[in-house]
This record gives sequence, C-alpha cells and structure tokens, in this order.
Amino acid sequence: MRAVVVGAGPGGATAALELARAGAEVTLAESSAWPRDKTCGDGVSPLGIREGRACGVHIEGPLHLERALVTTPHERAFRGGWPAGAPWGTTIERREFDAQLVDAAVAAGAEFAPATRVRAIEHAEGGVVASLESGGTTRSLRADVAIVAEGATGGLAGQLGFAPYRSRIVAIRGYVDAPAPLVPEYGLFYDKLVTPGYGWIFPMDGRRANVGIAVDERTLARHGGNLRALLDRWLRESRFSRERLGDRPELAGVKGGIIPTGRARAKGRVLLVGDAAGVADPFTAEGIFQAIQSARLAARAVTELGPAAAGPRYERDCAVFDRNERAALGLRATFGPAIEICAWRAAKRPSFADHLNTAVFFSKSSFAGFVTGLIKAW
Repeated sequence: MRAVVVGAGPGGATAALELARAGAEVTLAESSAWPRDKTCGDGVSPLGIREGRACGVHIEGPLHLERALVTTPHERAFRGGWPAGAPWGTTIERREFDAQLVDAAVAAGAEFAPATRVRAIEHAEGGVVASLESGGTTRSLRADVAIVAEGATGGLAGQLGFAPYRSRIVAIRGYVDAPAPLVPEYGLFYDKLVTPGYGWIFPMDGRRANVGIAVDERTLARHGGNLRALLDRWLRESRFSRERLGDRPELAGVKGGIIPTGRARAKGRVLLVGDAAGVADPFTAEGIFQAIQSARLAARAVTELGPAAAGPRYERDCAVFDRNERAALGLRATFGPAIEICAWRAAKRPSFADHLNTAVFFSKSSFAGFVTGLIKAW
C-alpha cells in the first residue's frame, strides 16, 4: 500500500508514522522548509503526552506541568490536576515537537519531503494522484490513499469538495520574559474581556512564557476586529497577567492563526486529520491531542479495512470529536454564571477542583454528562 500524507504537523506526522509502521510506503510532504515554526500555545496536555506515548514517541519538554490555574470572569481562581492515570503536561515549541514526530516517522520508513507543496489531489481508478511541486519541478505521485493534514488554511480540502468548517476560533500568541520566576503550571484566564474565550500564560522555562488569547470571531468583532490590539489590552487590564508578567511585558515572536472546528472528514480515498478535519476543542482551543488522535484513527481505519473502505469507518470513529464539539459549545453558552459557582466550590474542595478541571478540559463526552458529573462530584 502507498500513502501520501500532506502536512508534517502532529496530525500528518502521526499518520505517516502509524502507516509506515504498518508496512505502507509513505511520502510525507510538507510545504515549508524544515524545521519550521508554527503559531501555537506550545502547550501539550497530558492527553497529548499519552497519545504520543501510544505512538511510541516520548515527548519531553523543559518543564513537567502537573496542574492548571483557571480563573473566571469575576476573578475567582482554582487549581486542578489531571484525570487518574494521565501523565504530566508540558510546553515545547512546535518546531521541536513536530520534528520529534517527523523523525519517528522517518525512522519507521516514511519518506519525508520538506519544501514540497501538494498542489492538487485527484481521485483515480483504484487510488489517488497527487501533484507535488518542489524547487520549481512538478511530479505526479500515485497512491492508494491520501491523508490531508494541511492545517486550517490549506486549500486542498476545498478543492476536493469538503464543506466549510462549522465554526472558527482566532488566536494570537507571543513570548515574554517574566520579571520573576513563573510557577510551573498552565495558566488559563477566562477574564471578562475575552470570555467565553481566554488568555493564557504557559511557562516555557523558569522565566520565559508563551502568552496569548483565543476568542471566537464574534467576540473579536465586538472589540473592533484587531486581534493584536485585543491581546495588548488583555495584557494591560488583566490582574493575573500583570501579577505574572508586569505592567509592560515586551512581546516577541507575535503570530496569529485560526483554529477551526467541525466538518466532514472523509471523501473517497481522502481522509482529513488535525485542523484540516476541524477536530480542535471549541472551548479550550486545544488541537495537538486531537490531531494525534484523529491521525491514529485514520491510520487504523486504513490499515484494518483498506483504503477503499476506510472513509466510512473513519467518519464513525470521528463522532467522538463531534460529541466533544457539542458539549464544548454548550459549555461556552453557559460558562459565565455556572463557572462562578463551580469555581467557588473548587477553591474550597481540592477533589472537586480536580474533577472540574478534568470535566472541562478532558472528558466532555456530552453536555448533559458534563453537568451530571459536576452535580455528582459537588
């Protein structure tokens, strides 16, 4: 079996790795020169670490983050841990994280083609034909299946007739050197200015942090449409930001991007994974874990059923992301008053704080189940 994989982010690299280990001939095409930077919060959740381990890749960042600090629009705060059996989380720059996964795919036998743009994919008798361009030269590659992990802004999915995303989140991040040592924990600040989005401060080491905001497009429009201006305002106005980063943090490496959610993911012998498939969480905007998980599901469907029959199976398996999307959107709609009460309880009872953190960030199988679980844990 031959496979072409488009995009060397977590989704594409994982798909290439899993398919190569199953004996497929894999070409992993990446449009950028390598290694490359990627706009991201750089936070890898415990679930992302666990998915990486399931692929045999042990991701290591400079810090082990064993809890998250979460704040509410009325500045209540609680710290919560992870689900039972989950490892620690970490932060790691995407040029390093993605390179580790690509190296594992190459070690498994995948051919890696950086600075190679896939201009088109067409269905053909018994497979697909991809048009690859590199160094001014174009070549055709025939394969049994194509895995498209082109991210949020690639054009292949649209060319192939995939429907638009159901919703989009916009995010911007930069790096700041803090004036004092940072606590090794994720900081997720649902301040009134950006809620139901949030600001984040993720320590990269003792003093340097990845800092940013993630909001829906409606919230951004309400604040004038300038994402960088909204980030600067959040840094100035947030008590939690000022406490950790000072009154005038100097941002470096500022970049923004789109995090899309929800769409169909299979058409014939073409499967979408990662942001191309819209599998990110619409509430937390987490996408690395979901990219790896979707890639593993796609590779499993292809290797177990064959390229011709993989699509319907993969779509069924992706129902887990659709359930999470519905629950996350329900959480966004009810977040304000409900989280204040829950945060008050979590601040007084550590076991409830752990449950709340787990329910919000890890296990939103349904909104009704989310609410029921909180009531039981109260």
